[in-house]
Amino acid sequence: MRGMLLRASMLVYEGLYWRPLKRRALRPETAQREVLSKLVSANRDTRFGLEHGFSDIRDPTQFRERVPVQDYEKLRPYIDEQRRTGKPALTAESPLFYAQTSGSTGTPKYIPITPAMLALHKREQALFSYLQFRACPRAFEGKAWGIMGASVEGRLDTGHVVGSVSGHLYRSLPRAIQSRFVIPPDVSSIAEYDLKYLVILRLALNEPAITYIGSPNPSTFLRLLDLLNDRRDVLLRSLETGRFEALDSLDPSLRDSISRRLKPLPAIAAGLRGQAELTFANVWPGIRLLTTWTGGSCGIALGRLRAKLPASAAVMELGYQSTECRGSMALSLEAAGGLPPLDHHFFEFVEQAQWDDGRPYFLTLDQLEVGKRYYVLITTASGLYRYFMNDLIDVTGFFHNTPLLRFVQKGKGVTSLTGEKLYEAQAIESVCGVESRYGLTSSFFLMVADEQASRYHLFVEPADGSPPDTQAIAEAVDRRLGELNIEYHGKRTSGRLGPLDVLWLKRGTGEAYKTACVRAGQREGQYKPAVLQYRRDLRFSFDDYVIH
Repeated sequence: MRGMLLRASMLVYEGLYWRPLKRRALRPETAQREVLSKLVSANRDTRFGLEHGFSDIRDPTQFRERVPVQDYEKLRPYIDEQRRTGKPALTAESPLFYAQTSGSTGTPKYIPITPAMLALHKREQALFSYLQFRACPRAFEGKAWGIMGASVEGRLDTGHVVGSVSGHLYRSLPRAIQSRFVIPPDVSSIAEYDLKYLVILRLALNEPAITYIGSPNPSTFLRLLDLLNDRRDVLLRSLETGRFEALDSLDPSLRDSISRRLKPLPAIAAGLRGQAELTFANVWPGIRLLTTWTGGSCGIALGRLRAKLPASAAVMELGYQSTECRGSMALSLEAAGGLPPLDHHFFEFVEQAQWDDGRPYFLTLDQLEVGKRYYVLITTASGLYRYFMNDLIDVTGFFHNTPLLRFVQKGKGVTSLTGEKLYEAQAIESVCGVESRYGLTSSFFLMVADEQASRYHLFVEPADGSPPDTQAIAEAVDRRLGELNIEYHGKRTSGRLGPLDVLWLKRGTGEAYKTACVRAGQREGQYKPAVLQYRRDLRFSFDDYVIH
Protein backbone atom coordinates (compact mmCIF):
# COMPACT_ATOMS: atom_id res chain seq x y z
CA MET A 1 0.00 0.00 0.00
CA ARG A 2 2.79 2.40 0.96
CA GLY A 3 4.56 1.65 -2.31
CA MET A 4 1.45 2.49 -4.30
CA LEU A 5 1.03 5.80 -2.47
CA LEU A 6 4.68 6.62 -3.09
CA ARG A 7 4.44 5.94 -6.82
CA ALA A 8 1.26 7.99 -6.99
CA SER A 9 3.04 10.90 -5.28
CA MET A 10 5.86 10.70 -7.80
CA LEU A 11 3.44 10.80 -10.72
CA VAL A 12 1.89 13.93 -9.23
CA TYR A 13 5.33 15.52 -8.81
CA GLU A 14 6.18 14.71 -12.41
CA GLY A 15 3.10 16.49 -13.71
CA LEU A 16 3.21 19.46 -11.34
CA TYR A 17 6.91 20.23 -11.31
CA TRP A 18 9.07 18.29 -13.79
CA ARG A 19 7.14 18.75 -17.01
CA PRO A 20 6.68 22.54 -16.56
CA LEU A 21 10.40 22.92 -15.77
CA LYS A 22 11.31 20.96 -18.88
CA ARG A 23 9.25 23.34 -21.00
CA ARG A 24 10.83 26.41 -19.41
CA ALA A 25 14.30 24.97 -20.01
CA LEU A 26 13.66 25.43 -23.74
CA ARG A 27 13.51 29.21 -23.26
CA PRO A 28 15.62 30.14 -20.21
CA GLU A 29 15.77 33.85 -21.09
CA THR A 30 11.96 34.12 -21.02
CA ALA A 31 11.68 32.14 -17.79
CA GLN A 32 14.28 34.32 -16.07
CA ARG A 33 12.65 37.57 -17.20
CA GLU A 34 9.31 36.34 -15.86
CA VAL A 35 10.68 35.38 -12.47
CA LEU A 36 12.55 38.69 -12.13
CA SER A 37 9.42 40.63 -13.03
CA LYS A 38 7.43 38.68 -10.45
CA LEU A 39 9.97 39.24 -7.66
CA VAL A 40 10.37 42.96 -8.37
CA SER A 41 6.62 43.54 -8.65
CA ALA A 42 5.85 41.70 -5.42
CA ASN A 43 8.31 43.83 -3.44
CA ARG A 44 8.10 47.22 -5.15
CA ASP A 45 6.48 48.91 -2.11
CA THR A 46 9.10 47.77 0.41
CA ARG A 47 11.68 50.27 1.62
CA PHE A 48 14.34 48.55 -0.48
CA GLY A 49 12.02 48.50 -3.50
CA LEU A 50 11.15 52.19 -3.19
CA GLU A 51 14.78 53.22 -2.74
CA HIS A 52 15.84 51.28 -5.83
CA GLY A 53 12.92 52.12 -8.13
CA PHE A 54 11.44 48.64 -8.43
CA SER A 55 8.23 50.02 -9.95
CA ASP A 56 10.12 51.21 -13.04
CA ILE A 57 12.21 48.07 -13.64
CA ARG A 58 11.21 46.21 -16.81
CA ASP A 59 14.19 43.99 -17.63
CA PRO A 60 17.51 42.63 -16.28
CA THR A 61 19.47 45.61 -17.65
CA GLN A 62 17.37 48.10 -15.70
CA PHE A 63 17.60 45.87 -12.65
CA ARG A 64 21.42 46.00 -12.80
CA GLU A 65 21.38 49.77 -13.33
CA ARG A 66 19.19 50.46 -10.32
CA VAL A 67 20.36 47.81 -7.84
CA PRO A 68 24.05 47.52 -6.94
CA VAL A 69 25.59 44.17 -6.03
CA GLN A 70 24.61 43.25 -2.47
CA ASP A 71 26.13 41.22 0.32
CA TYR A 72 24.70 40.38 3.72
CA GLU A 73 26.14 43.42 5.46
CA LYS A 74 24.47 45.75 2.96
CA LEU A 75 21.14 43.99 3.49
CA ARG A 76 21.49 43.62 7.26
CA PRO A 77 19.83 46.99 8.09
CA TYR A 78 16.75 46.02 6.06
CA ILE A 79 16.61 42.52 7.59
CA ASP A 80 16.98 43.89 11.10
CA GLU A 81 14.41 46.66 10.57
CA GLN A 82 11.79 44.24 9.30
CA ARG A 83 12.54 41.79 12.08
CA ARG A 84 12.31 44.45 14.81
CA THR A 85 9.41 46.56 13.52
CA GLY A 86 7.41 44.22 11.28
CA LYS A 87 7.44 46.85 8.53
CA PRO A 88 8.12 45.66 4.95
CA ALA A 89 11.70 46.88 4.67
CA LEU A 90 12.97 44.07 2.44
CA THR A 91 10.02 41.87 1.48
CA ALA A 92 6.29 42.49 1.31
CA GLU A 93 5.75 39.21 3.16
CA SER A 94 6.77 38.84 6.78
CA PRO A 95 9.31 36.02 7.28
CA LEU A 96 8.01 32.79 8.80
CA PHE A 97 11.41 32.11 10.38
CA TYR A 98 15.10 32.77 9.86
CA ALA A 99 17.70 30.28 8.63
CA GLN A 100 21.25 30.58 9.88
CA THR A 101 23.89 30.57 7.19
CA SER A 102 26.90 28.27 7.21
CA GLY A 103 29.67 30.68 6.28
CA SER A 104 33.16 29.31 6.78
CA THR A 105 34.13 32.26 9.02
CA GLY A 106 32.50 35.20 10.74
CA THR A 107 29.41 35.70 12.82
CA PRO A 108 26.18 33.93 11.88
CA LYS A 109 23.92 35.54 9.31
CA TYR A 110 20.18 35.05 9.39
CA ILE A 111 18.35 34.61 6.09
CA PRO A 112 14.62 35.46 6.20
CA ILE A 113 12.41 32.63 4.94
CA THR A 114 9.14 34.08 3.68
CA PRO A 115 6.00 32.05 2.91
CA ALA A 116 6.75 32.38 -0.82
CA MET A 117 10.33 31.18 -0.34
CA LEU A 118 9.29 28.20 1.79
CA ALA A 119 6.75 27.25 -0.89
CA LEU A 120 9.56 27.26 -3.47
CA HIS A 121 11.72 25.09 -1.21
CA LYS A 122 8.85 22.61 -0.98
CA ARG A 123 8.43 22.52 -4.74
CA GLU A 124 12.15 21.97 -5.22
CA GLN A 125 12.24 19.18 -2.65
CA ALA A 126 9.28 17.46 -4.30
CA LEU A 127 10.90 17.80 -7.72
CA PHE A 128 14.22 16.40 -6.48
CA SER A 129 12.40 13.50 -4.84
CA TYR A 130 10.91 12.70 -8.24
CA LEU A 131 14.31 12.98 -9.97
CA GLN A 132 15.88 10.61 -7.45
CA PHE A 133 12.98 8.16 -7.80
CA ARG A 134 13.31 8.26 -11.59
CA ALA A 135 17.07 7.69 -11.39
CA CYS A 136 16.99 4.88 -8.82
CA PRO A 137 13.53 3.45 -8.00
CA ARG A 138 15.00 0.66 -5.86
CA ALA A 139 16.29 3.25 -3.39
CA PHE A 140 12.66 3.97 -2.50
CA GLU A 141 11.71 0.36 -1.73
CA GLY A 142 12.98 0.42 1.85
CA LYS A 143 13.70 2.91 4.60
CA ALA A 144 15.46 6.25 4.17
CA TRP A 145 18.23 7.50 6.42
CA GLY A 146 18.39 11.26 6.06
CA ILE A 147 20.31 13.75 8.16
CA MET A 148 18.41 17.00 8.61
CA GLY A 149 18.37 20.06 10.80
CA ALA A 150 15.81 20.97 13.43
CA SER A 151 12.83 23.09 12.46
CA VAL A 152 13.44 25.13 15.62
CA GLU A 153 17.09 25.65 16.56
CA GLY A 154 16.70 28.75 18.70
CA ARG A 155 15.20 32.21 18.83
CA LEU A 156 16.47 35.69 18.07
CA ASP A 157 16.26 38.58 20.51
CA THR A 158 12.93 39.56 18.94
CA GLY A 159 11.48 36.09 19.58
CA HIS A 160 11.62 35.01 15.94
CA VAL A 161 12.39 31.35 15.32
CA VAL A 162 15.76 30.31 13.92
CA GLY A 163 15.42 26.96 12.19
CA SER A 164 16.64 24.86 9.32
CA VAL A 165 14.80 24.72 6.03
CA SER A 166 15.34 20.94 5.95
CA GLY A 167 13.53 20.57 9.28
CA HIS A 168 10.53 22.52 8.01
CA LEU A 169 10.52 20.57 4.75
CA TYR A 170 10.46 17.24 6.59
CA ARG A 171 7.31 18.23 8.43
CA SER A 172 5.61 19.12 5.15
CA LEU A 173 6.36 15.82 3.39
CA PRO A 174 3.45 13.53 2.47
CA ARG A 175 2.86 10.73 4.97
CA ALA A 176 3.86 8.12 2.38
CA ILE A 177 7.33 9.66 2.19
CA GLN A 178 7.62 10.77 5.82
CA SER A 179 6.97 7.24 7.09
CA ARG A 180 10.10 6.00 5.29
CA PHE A 181 12.54 8.04 7.41
CA VAL A 182 14.28 6.22 10.24
CA ILE A 183 15.43 9.37 12.08
CA PRO A 184 12.63 11.54 13.52
CA PRO A 185 13.26 15.29 13.18
CA ASP A 186 13.31 15.87 16.95
CA VAL A 187 16.65 14.02 17.16
CA SER A 188 18.23 17.07 15.50
CA SER A 189 17.49 19.08 18.64
CA ILE A 190 19.94 17.02 20.76
CA ALA A 191 22.67 19.50 21.65
CA GLU A 192 25.48 17.12 22.59
CA TYR A 193 27.31 16.20 19.44
CA ASP A 194 28.33 12.57 20.14
CA LEU A 195 25.07 11.74 21.91
CA LYS A 196 23.06 12.88 18.92
CA TYR A 197 25.15 10.71 16.60
CA LEU A 198 24.84 7.72 18.95
CA VAL A 199 21.06 8.08 18.91
CA ILE A 200 21.08 8.35 15.10
CA LEU A 201 23.16 5.17 14.85
CA ARG A 202 20.98 3.27 17.30
CA LEU A 203 17.83 4.17 15.36
CA ALA A 204 19.48 3.19 12.07
CA LEU A 205 20.64 -0.16 13.48
CA ASN A 206 17.00 -0.92 14.18
CA GLU A 207 16.27 -0.69 10.45
CA PRO A 208 18.40 -3.21 8.54
CA ALA A 209 16.35 -2.66 5.34
CA ILE A 210 17.61 0.87 4.64
CA THR A 211 17.87 1.51 0.90
CA TYR A 212 18.55 5.26 0.82
CA ILE A 213 20.95 7.52 2.73
CA GLY A 214 21.41 11.24 2.33
CA SER A 215 23.26 14.14 3.90
CA PRO A 216 24.72 17.33 2.44
CA ASN A 217 28.25 16.43 3.47
CA PRO A 218 29.62 12.87 3.10
CA SER A 219 31.90 13.45 6.08
CA THR A 220 28.82 13.13 8.28
CA PHE A 221 28.47 9.46 7.33
CA LEU A 222 32.20 8.87 7.81
CA ARG A 223 31.94 10.26 11.32
CA LEU A 224 28.94 8.03 12.01
CA LEU A 225 30.90 5.02 10.78
CA ASP A 226 33.86 5.85 13.04
CA LEU A 227 31.54 6.20 16.03
CA LEU A 228 29.76 2.97 15.13
CA ASN A 229 33.04 1.07 15.38
CA ASP A 230 34.36 2.97 18.40
CA ARG A 231 31.14 2.35 20.39
CA ARG A 232 30.10 -0.92 18.81
CA ASP A 233 29.86 -2.80 22.10
CA VAL A 234 27.43 -0.29 23.57
CA LEU A 235 25.36 -0.08 20.39
CA LEU A 236 25.21 -3.83 19.77
CA ARG A 237 24.32 -4.54 23.38
CA SER A 238 21.45 -2.07 23.03
CA LEU A 239 20.40 -3.70 19.76
CA GLU A 240 20.40 -7.05 21.52
CA THR A 241 18.36 -5.95 24.55
CA GLY A 242 16.35 -2.97 23.29
CA ARG A 243 17.57 -0.90 26.25
CA PHE A 244 19.65 2.20 25.51
CA GLU A 245 21.07 3.93 28.59
CA ALA A 246 22.34 6.88 26.54
CA LEU A 247 18.75 8.15 26.33
CA ASP A 248 18.53 8.68 30.10
CA SER A 249 19.98 12.20 29.86
CA LEU A 250 17.40 13.38 27.34
CA ASP A 251 14.20 15.29 27.93
CA PRO A 252 11.49 12.75 28.92
CA SER A 253 9.24 13.43 25.93
CA LEU A 254 12.12 13.05 23.46
CA ARG A 255 13.40 9.98 25.30
CA ASP A 256 9.99 8.32 25.14
CA SER A 257 9.59 9.20 21.44
CA ILE A 258 12.90 7.55 20.59
CA SER A 259 12.44 4.57 22.93
CA ARG A 260 9.21 3.59 21.20
CA ARG A 261 11.17 3.09 17.97
CA LEU A 262 13.80 0.80 19.50
CA LYS A 263 13.30 -2.95 19.36
CA PRO A 264 15.51 -5.80 20.56
CA LEU A 265 17.02 -7.59 17.56
CA PRO A 266 19.39 -10.17 19.13
CA ALA A 267 19.91 -12.19 15.95
CA ILE A 268 21.09 -9.16 13.99
CA ALA A 269 23.31 -8.06 16.90
CA ALA A 270 24.94 -11.49 17.01
CA GLY A 271 25.65 -11.38 13.29
CA LEU A 272 27.28 -7.97 13.50
CA ARG A 273 29.51 -9.02 16.39
CA GLY A 274 31.31 -11.36 14.04
CA GLN A 275 32.36 -8.57 11.66
CA ALA A 276 35.93 -7.31 11.95
CA GLU A 277 34.79 -3.84 10.91
CA LEU A 278 31.26 -2.48 10.65
CA THR A 279 30.60 -0.70 7.36
CA PHE A 280 27.55 0.46 5.47
CA ALA A 281 28.10 -2.54 3.19
CA ASN A 282 27.81 -5.21 5.90
CA VAL A 283 25.35 -3.48 8.25
CA TRP A 284 22.97 -2.06 5.64
CA PRO A 285 23.67 -4.10 2.49
CA GLY A 286 20.43 -2.93 0.87
CA ILE A 287 21.58 0.67 0.39
CA ARG A 288 21.04 1.56 -3.26
CA LEU A 289 21.53 5.32 -3.29
CA LEU A 290 23.60 7.95 -1.51
CA THR A 291 22.64 11.57 -2.14
CA THR A 292 25.27 14.09 -1.07
CA TRP A 293 27.58 16.85 -2.26
CA THR A 294 30.28 15.43 -4.50
CA GLY A 295 32.23 18.54 -5.54
CA GLY A 296 34.80 20.80 -3.95
CA SER A 297 36.27 19.67 -0.65
CA CYS A 298 33.41 17.17 -0.18
CA GLY A 299 34.90 14.99 -2.90
CA ILE A 300 37.71 14.07 -0.51
CA ALA A 301 35.37 12.54 2.05
CA LEU A 302 33.22 10.94 -0.65
CA GLY A 303 36.20 9.00 -1.95
CA ARG A 304 36.62 7.34 1.43
CA LEU A 305 32.89 6.81 1.90
CA ARG A 306 32.44 4.98 -1.40
CA ALA A 307 34.74 2.21 -0.19
CA LYS A 308 32.41 1.58 2.77
CA LEU A 309 29.18 1.39 0.75
CA PRO A 310 27.63 -1.70 -0.86
CA ALA A 311 29.06 -2.29 -4.32
CA SER A 312 25.65 -1.74 -5.89
CA ALA A 313 25.09 1.66 -4.26
CA ALA A 314 24.96 4.63 -6.62
CA VAL A 315 25.74 8.26 -5.81
CA MET A 316 23.59 11.23 -6.82
CA GLU A 317 24.80 14.79 -6.48
CA LEU A 318 22.66 16.78 -4.05
CA GLY A 319 23.11 19.83 -6.22
CA TYR A 320 24.36 23.36 -5.81
CA GLN A 321 22.59 24.29 -2.61
CA SER A 322 22.96 26.68 0.29
CA THR A 323 20.92 28.32 3.02
CA GLU A 324 20.20 31.19 0.63
CA CYS A 325 18.64 29.08 -2.11
CA ARG A 326 18.80 25.88 -4.14
CA GLY A 327 20.86 26.56 -7.25
CA SER A 328 20.62 23.25 -9.13
CA MET A 329 19.27 19.71 -9.11
CA ALA A 330 20.99 16.68 -10.62
CA LEU A 331 18.96 14.99 -13.33
CA SER A 332 20.62 11.57 -13.20
CA LEU A 333 23.02 9.36 -11.26
CA GLU A 334 26.67 10.44 -11.22
CA ALA A 335 25.74 13.65 -13.09
CA ALA A 336 28.44 16.32 -12.88
CA GLY A 337 26.07 19.28 -13.14
CA GLY A 338 22.48 20.10 -12.29
CA LEU A 339 19.55 22.03 -13.73
CA PRO A 340 18.83 25.34 -11.96
CA PRO A 341 15.24 26.08 -10.87
CA LEU A 342 15.08 28.90 -13.41
CA ASP A 343 11.42 29.67 -12.64
CA HIS A 344 12.11 30.26 -8.93
CA HIS A 345 15.16 32.52 -8.62
CA PHE A 346 16.86 35.07 -10.87
CA PHE A 347 20.51 34.26 -11.56
CA GLU A 348 23.40 36.43 -12.69
CA PHE A 349 26.97 35.40 -13.41
CA VAL A 350 30.41 36.95 -13.85
CA GLU A 351 33.41 35.17 -15.31
CA GLN A 352 35.92 34.38 -12.59
CA ALA A 353 38.84 36.35 -14.04
CA GLN A 354 36.69 39.42 -14.66
CA TRP A 355 35.42 39.52 -11.09
CA ASP A 356 38.85 38.88 -9.58
CA ASP A 357 40.32 41.68 -11.73
CA GLY A 358 37.61 44.13 -10.66
CA ARG A 359 35.98 44.51 -14.09
CA PRO A 360 32.75 42.46 -13.83
CA TYR A 361 30.52 41.98 -16.86
CA PHE A 362 27.20 40.50 -15.77
CA LEU A 363 25.62 37.64 -17.70
CA THR A 364 22.23 35.97 -17.53
CA LEU A 365 21.61 32.23 -17.47
CA ASP A 366 21.13 31.96 -21.23
CA GLN A 367 24.52 33.59 -21.91
CA LEU A 368 26.74 31.02 -20.19
CA GLU A 369 29.23 28.79 -22.00
CA VAL A 370 30.40 25.25 -21.35
CA GLY A 371 33.82 24.98 -19.76
CA LYS A 372 33.89 28.45 -18.25
CA ARG A 373 33.90 29.27 -14.55
CA TYR A 374 31.63 31.91 -13.04
CA TYR A 375 30.76 33.65 -9.81
CA VAL A 376 27.04 33.57 -8.95
CA LEU A 377 24.62 36.30 -7.86
CA ILE A 378 21.03 35.49 -6.91
CA THR A 379 17.74 37.33 -6.46
CA THR A 380 15.19 35.42 -4.40
CA ALA A 381 11.77 35.65 -2.76
CA SER A 382 13.57 36.04 0.58
CA GLY A 383 14.72 39.55 -0.35
CA LEU A 384 18.24 38.71 -1.47
CA TYR A 385 18.59 41.12 -4.40
CA ARG A 386 21.65 40.74 -6.63
CA TYR A 387 23.21 38.89 -3.72
CA PHE A 388 26.83 37.88 -4.30
CA MET A 389 27.25 34.27 -3.17
CA ASN A 390 31.06 34.09 -3.43
CA ASP A 391 30.53 30.70 -5.09
CA LEU A 392 32.31 29.50 -8.20
CA ILE A 393 30.44 27.23 -10.60
CA ASP A 394 31.30 25.46 -13.85
CA VAL A 395 28.96 24.87 -16.77
CA THR A 396 29.13 21.14 -17.56
CA GLY A 397 26.63 21.00 -20.44
CA PHE A 398 23.05 21.86 -21.34
CA PHE A 399 19.58 20.47 -20.82
CA HIS A 400 17.56 21.76 -23.76
CA ASN A 401 18.82 25.37 -23.85
CA THR A 402 19.56 25.76 -20.15
CA PRO A 403 23.09 25.32 -18.75
CA LEU A 404 23.83 22.63 -16.17
CA LEU A 405 25.72 24.03 -13.18
CA ARG A 406 28.31 22.39 -10.94
CA PHE A 407 29.61 23.92 -7.72
CA VAL A 408 33.42 24.09 -7.71
CA GLN A 409 34.45 25.97 -4.60
CA LYS A 410 33.86 29.03 -2.50
CA GLY A 411 35.50 32.11 -3.91
CA LYS A 412 37.17 32.58 -0.55
CA GLY A 413 39.15 29.43 -1.30
CA VAL A 414 41.76 31.56 -3.04
CA THR A 415 45.09 32.60 -1.53
CA SER A 416 47.94 34.69 -2.87
CA LEU A 417 51.15 35.26 -0.94
CA THR A 418 53.23 36.64 -3.81
CA GLY A 419 50.70 36.90 -6.65
CA GLU A 420 50.29 33.17 -7.33
CA LYS A 421 46.44 33.18 -6.84
CA LEU A 422 46.21 29.55 -5.73
CA TYR A 423 42.68 28.12 -5.84
CA GLU A 424 41.12 25.53 -3.56
CA ALA A 425 40.32 23.29 -6.55
CA GLN A 426 44.03 23.21 -7.41
CA ALA A 427 44.96 22.33 -3.84
CA ILE A 428 42.43 19.48 -3.80
CA GLU A 429 43.56 18.11 -7.15
CA SER A 430 47.25 18.22 -6.25
CA VAL A 431 46.88 16.55 -2.84
CA CYS A 432 44.42 13.88 -4.02
CA GLY A 433 46.58 13.07 -7.04
CA VAL A 434 49.71 12.61 -4.92
CA GLU A 435 47.78 10.55 -2.36
CA SER A 436 46.65 8.21 -5.12
CA ARG A 437 50.17 7.84 -6.48
CA TYR A 438 51.67 7.05 -3.07
CA GLY A 439 48.82 4.86 -1.82
CA LEU A 440 48.03 7.33 0.95
CA THR A 441 44.47 7.89 2.24
CA SER A 442 43.73 10.95 4.34
CA SER A 443 40.79 11.57 6.66
CA PHE A 444 41.34 15.31 6.56
CA PHE A 445 43.74 17.81 5.09
CA LEU A 446 44.14 21.57 5.09
CA MET A 447 46.56 23.76 3.13
CA VAL A 448 47.52 26.93 4.96
CA ALA A 449 49.06 30.03 3.37
CA ASP A 450 51.64 31.45 5.79
CA GLU A 451 52.18 35.11 4.91
CA GLN A 452 55.07 35.63 7.33
CA ALA A 453 57.04 32.63 6.05
CA SER A 454 55.83 33.14 2.44
CA ARG A 455 55.16 29.43 2.05
CA TYR A 456 52.36 26.86 2.30
CA HIS A 457 51.91 24.28 5.06
CA LEU A 458 49.93 21.12 4.32
CA PHE A 459 48.34 19.53 7.40
CA VAL A 460 47.31 15.90 6.77
CA GLU A 461 45.52 13.38 8.97
CA PRO A 462 46.33 9.89 7.57
CA ALA A 463 43.35 7.54 7.58
CA ASP A 464 45.28 4.31 7.99
CA GLY A 465 48.76 3.28 9.03
CA SER A 466 51.94 5.32 9.30
CA PRO A 467 52.53 8.28 7.00
CA PRO A 468 54.94 7.73 4.12
CA ASP A 469 58.10 9.72 3.36
CA THR A 470 57.29 13.29 4.39
CA GLN A 471 59.80 14.96 2.11
CA ALA A 472 58.71 12.96 -0.92
CA ILE A 473 55.04 13.85 -0.36
CA ALA A 474 55.87 17.53 0.16
CA GLU A 475 57.94 17.71 -3.01
CA ALA A 476 55.31 15.87 -5.05
CA VAL A 477 52.48 18.15 -3.95
CA ASP A 478 54.66 21.23 -4.45
CA ARG A 479 55.55 20.10 -7.97
CA ARG A 480 51.93 19.32 -8.85
CA LEU A 481 50.79 22.75 -7.67
CA GLY A 482 53.32 24.26 -10.06
CA GLU A 483 51.94 22.15 -12.90
CA LEU A 484 48.38 23.28 -12.18
CA ASN A 485 49.21 26.94 -11.54
CA ILE A 486 51.86 28.63 -13.71
CA GLU A 487 52.10 31.60 -11.34
CA TYR A 488 52.80 29.27 -8.42
CA HIS A 489 55.53 27.62 -10.49
CA GLY A 490 57.03 30.99 -11.37
CA LYS A 491 57.07 32.22 -7.77
CA ARG A 492 58.61 28.97 -6.56
CA THR A 493 61.27 28.97 -9.27
CA SER A 494 62.22 32.55 -8.49
CA GLY A 495 62.40 31.84 -4.76
CA ARG A 496 59.71 34.38 -3.89
CA LEU A 497 57.63 31.49 -2.55
CA GLY A 498 59.22 28.99 -0.20
CA PRO A 499 58.83 25.21 -0.55
CA LEU A 500 55.65 23.58 0.74
CA ASP A 501 56.01 21.48 3.88
CA VAL A 502 53.85 18.64 5.23
CA LEU A 503 52.80 18.14 8.85
CA TRP A 504 51.08 14.91 9.88
CA LEU A 505 48.16 15.09 12.30
CA LYS A 506 46.94 12.73 15.00
CA ARG A 507 43.81 10.65 14.50
CA GLY A 508 40.67 12.65 15.22
CA THR A 509 42.07 16.06 14.30
CA GLY A 510 39.62 16.58 11.45
CA GLU A 511 36.68 15.82 13.73
CA ALA A 512 38.05 18.18 16.39
CA TYR A 513 38.39 20.91 13.78
CA LYS A 514 34.83 20.34 12.59
CA THR A 515 33.53 20.46 16.17
CA ALA A 516 35.32 23.77 16.72
CA CYS A 517 33.79 25.21 13.54
CA VAL A 518 30.29 24.09 14.56
CA ARG A 519 30.73 25.64 18.01
CA ALA A 520 31.84 28.88 16.31
CA GLY A 521 28.52 29.11 14.48
CA GLN A 522 28.70 26.95 11.37
CA ARG A 523 25.71 24.72 10.61
CA GLU A 524 26.70 21.11 11.27
CA GLY A 525 24.57 19.73 8.43
CA GLN A 526 26.05 22.14 5.90
CA TYR A 527 29.63 22.16 7.15
CA LYS A 528 32.00 22.62 4.21
CA PRO A 529 35.66 22.59 5.24
CA ALA A 530 37.70 25.23 3.44
CA VAL A 531 40.69 23.19 2.26
CA LEU A 532 42.74 26.33 1.51
CA GLN A 533 43.04 29.14 4.07
CA TYR A 534 45.31 31.93 5.24
CA ARG A 535 47.05 31.31 8.53
CA ARG A 536 45.67 34.60 9.87
CA ASP A 537 42.09 33.32 9.34
CA LEU A 538 42.54 30.06 11.26
CA ARG A 539 40.53 29.93 14.47
CA PHE A 540 41.84 26.52 15.44
CA SER A 541 45.30 25.64 16.73
CA PHE A 542 46.82 22.51 15.23
CA ASP A 543 49.90 22.63 17.47
CA ASP A 544 48.68 19.97 19.89
CA TYR A 545 47.63 17.67 17.05
CA VAL A 546 50.83 17.59 15.01
CA ILE A 547 52.80 14.32 15.16
CA HIS A 548 56.39 15.27 16.02
